[in-house]
Amino acid sequence: MLNKYFNYFFGVVFSLVFVGCSQDMATDPNDPKFDVPEEGIILNINNTFQVIDHFGASGGFQDQWVGKWPDASKNKVAELLFSSDTDVQGNPKGIGLSLWRTIIGDGAADQVNSGFSASNWFRETECYLDASGNYNWSKQQGEQWFMNKAREFGVSKFTTWATAPPYFMSKNGYVFSTSDVSNFNCKPENYAKYADFLATVVKYYEDQGFNITTVCPFNETQYQWNAAAGSAQQSGTRATNAEIAQVTKIIDNAFTQKGVKAKIMLPEAAQLKYLFEGGNNTSNQVNDFFSESSSNYIGNLKNLSKYIAGHSYFSNGNTQESLRQRKTLKTTLANYNLDYWQTEYSLLGTGYQQGLDVSTFSEIDYALWMARIIHTDLAFGNATGWSFWTALNQSTFGDHPFRFNLILYEPNSNSPTHTDGTFTSNKLLWALGNYSRFVKPGMERFEVIDADYNDETSVENFMISGYKNQNTKEIVLVCVNNTDTNRDLKLENYSTDFEVKGEAFEVYTTSNSSNLRKSTSSVESVSIPKKSIVTLKAVLK
Repeated sequence: MLNKYFNYFFGVVFSLVFVGCSQDMATDPNDPKFDVPEEGIILNINNTFQVIDHFGASGGFQDQWVGKWPDASKNKVAELLFSSDTDVQGNPKGIGLSLWRTIIGDGAADQVNSGFSASNWFRETECYLDASGNYNWSKQQGEQWFMNKAREFGVSKFTTWATAPPYFMSKNGYVFSTSDVSNFNCKPENYAKYADFLATVVKYYEDQGFNITTVCPFNETQYQWNAAAGSAQQSGTRATNAEIAQVTKIIDNAFTQKGVKAKIMLPEAAQLKYLFEGGNNTSNQVNDFFSESSSNYIGNLKNLSKYIAGHSYFSNGNTQESLRQRKTLKTTLANYNLDYWQTEYSLLGTGYQQGLDVSTFSEIDYALWMARIIHTDLAFGNATGWSFWTALNQSTFGDHPFRFNLILYEPNSNSPTHTDGTFTSNKLLWALGNYSRFVKPGMERFEVIDADYNDETSVENFMISGYKNQNTKEIVLVCVNNTDTNRDLKLENYSTDFEVKGEAFEVYTTSNSSNLRKSTSSVESVSIPKKSIVTLKAVLK
C-alpha cells in the first residue's frame, strides 16, 4: 500500500514538472535551452547538375499563317515570344526564348486533294520540294519570317523537325496513314530521296546564317496517325525502331555528303516512357538505338546528336509516376552519356485537372501546372532543353482556350485566305517566361534543399530550383507556389556560404494579377505569394 501511495505521489510530481517545462517552453522562447530549430532553404551553389541549353517553343503549324500577317500585328507577337527588353518600369516585354523550333513542311497545302478535312486547313503545310524534284525557296514564307524575326531579337539556336515525308514520297500519296499503311509511310525506294530532301532544306537554312542545332526526321512514331481520306486532322506516320535506324543511317550519309552541320536528333517520343521501357518495336528507344548489343544500334553515327528528344504529354498521371518516369529517364540517359530535351508539351489529357473541378480554375491554375511540369523535367529528369507546343494556336479545345498555346490567335476569316487577325497572350506564356527570360543557355542548375518537403509533396505544393552563371556570378531561383498561402523564403545558409550584391533580389512575379511584374526584395524579406510563379535574380558577391 505504501508503494502504491509513493508511486502516485511520484507521478503527480513528475506530471507537474513536465507541465511546468511545457509552459516554460511556450512562455520563454528566448531561453536558448528551449529554442525550437527553424529549418530554411539551403542553396548549395557549388553542387551543380546539368548545363541549360535553351528554353524554346514550336511554331507548329501556326506560324505559317501569322507570319504572313501585316507587320503591325505579327511584330508584336514576335516581341512577346523573343524579346529580352523591358518597359520603363523594368517589366519584361517578352519571354526571351533562346530557341525556336520550326517545321519542315510535307506539302499537304500544295495538294489539290490533301485528304484533310475542310476544318483542318490550318495544319496543312507547304513543301520546298515539289513532285518534279524542283525546290522553291519562296515556300513556307510564314515560317521563314518567324525564323528571321527570332534571329533579329537575338535567338541564336534553331531546331527543325518533320512530321512525315512529303506526300509524293509516301506509300499512299498522303502525309498521314490510311488503313493500308501500318508502318513508316514512305516507299523504301524513296528513303534516300527523303534523306536528301532533309539535308537540302537544312543546308539552305545554314547557308542563310541560321544555327540549326538539330533536325528530327521522325515525330511520335508510336502513334498510327491513321485517318480516312478526306477526314485527316494532322500529318504524321508510325515507324518501327528498325525503320528509324535504317532511315537514320541514310540521312547520316546525306548530311555528310552535303556538309550539313546540324545533328540528327531522335526520336521525338510521344511519351517519356517510350524512351526507356516497353517491349514492342516502337518503345524502349534509348536502349534500342544506343546499346551496342542492339540490332538497331546507331549510336556510332557521325551526325547523330547526343540530345534525346521526348514529349512530356501524358507523363504525369499522378505525382509518383511523374517522378518515376523522369528519374528513370535520367538514369537511362546517363548510361549512354546522353542529354534529355523536352521538345513538346501542352496541357493534353486530364492530368492538369488533378481530380478537381475545372469550373473553379482560374488562368493561373493552368500556368501553375505547366510550371510544375517544367520543374519536374528540370529537377528530376535533368532536362537541358525545354520547349512548349505550340507557341501559337487558334483552337479553343476543352475547358479553357489557353491550354494549347502561349498566344491565342484568331484569323479574320476561317480559311487559308485570311489576311490578318487578333491575338491574346496568356498566363502560360508568362509562366514559361519565369524560366526562359532568366535561365539562359550555359547556366548550370545547382542543388536547392527545402527541408519542408520531400520530392512528392514538393511538386504538389512548393517547388524551387536554382541556376547560376559561372562567368557573371548571376544566380536565378524559380519558385512555384501552388498553395493557398504565402511562403516566406528563409535562406538558411545565407552569409555563411554565399552573399549577393546589394543584399537584395530582383523579383519577377506571375500571378492572377501580374505577368512577370518586376519588384525588389531584400534577402531577409522574400515572400512568394500564394498561387504564383516567382523568379529571383541576383549577383553573387
